[in-house]
Amino acid sequence: MRNKKGFEFSFNWIFALIVGAVIIFLAIYGATQLIKQERRTSDSEAGKQLGIILNPLETGIESGKISKISFPLETKVFNRCLNEGFSLGEKAFGIQEISVATKSGVGVEWESPGVASNFYNKYIFSSDFIEGKEMVVFSKPLLMPFKVADVIYLISKEEMYCFVNSPSDIENELRKLRPENINISTDLKGCKKGSIRVCFDSSLCEINVNLEAKSVKKYGKRIYYEDDKENALLYGAIFADMDIYECQIIRLMKRTSELASLYGAKSISLGSRGCNSNLEQDLAYYSNVTGTLNRSNELSNIKMLSDEIWRKNDALSCKIF
Repeated sequence: MRNKKGFEFSFNWIFALIVGAVIIFLAIYGATQLIKQERRTSDSEAGKQLGIILNPLETGIESGKISKISFPLETKVFNRCLNEGFSLGEKAFGIQEISVATKSGVGVEWESPGVASNFYNKYIFSSDFIEGKEMVVFSKPLLMPFKVADVIYLISKEEMYCFVNSPSDIENELRKLRPENINISTDLKGCKKGSIRVCFDSSLCEINVNLEAKSVKKYGKRIYYEDDKENALLYGAIFADMDIYECQIIRLMKRTSELASLYGAKSISLGSRGCNSNLEQDLAYYSNVTGTLNRSNELSNIKMLSDEIWRKNDALSCKIF
């Protein structure tokens, strides 16, 4: 009998320990899942807020001026560009997706990013993800020939660049901007250790800009830009991943196409009131060409059309734009 009672007593203790362990495990698992869900919710809201902050018109991020965005924790910002979609807005302008993941000392160090926020009117040129507690952002207007959009450049403060032998207009602009993570040098020796070197009319750097061909070569591949007064596409080609750059170019040209159609309608309206511009056909053709662009190497033709439309519009007494 004593052996039997001892066995029952031992069994009860073992059973209690097992049940206790299961309860503790479930409590820890539940707490972890709750924290994970809260992180995901917080990251989703952070991505949405970041999209709002990056809007130059709403927040006062002035064109051609450096601003900083600070996060309380180490953060990854994911930039995804889609040049088409299913809805009418997505088909017309493509999608800018922004999502955020924050580093945590609880559970998994990096969870998957929160729910992405989608925007039709933002064009962010950056790596596919940017990591850090502080990020550098500046914007430039794209003019082809009318203002198309404000394009945004987003760089981690910890990511250093060195511009080697850059043209005077870019050098002067960077000296005015005084970005902490972009160094200007006349030769490679002046570049800080570990910086991403950007060579102009040379092939000795990680990123090489050919000013005559209007191309940027990196990682063995080449993308193309076109000059405008603000060098908007050149900066985009330097700072953005190549796939993101090509996608944003297509999205920007889709927007250009829609705007050209609107200006064509404005030209017709002004003509009915005695102010003929004779730009309707030019704008219609420009709208068709920009709306069907597939790669950045097609930009040279678009730039010629843009310059011609600008010249004709500039000569008008009642300008279209």
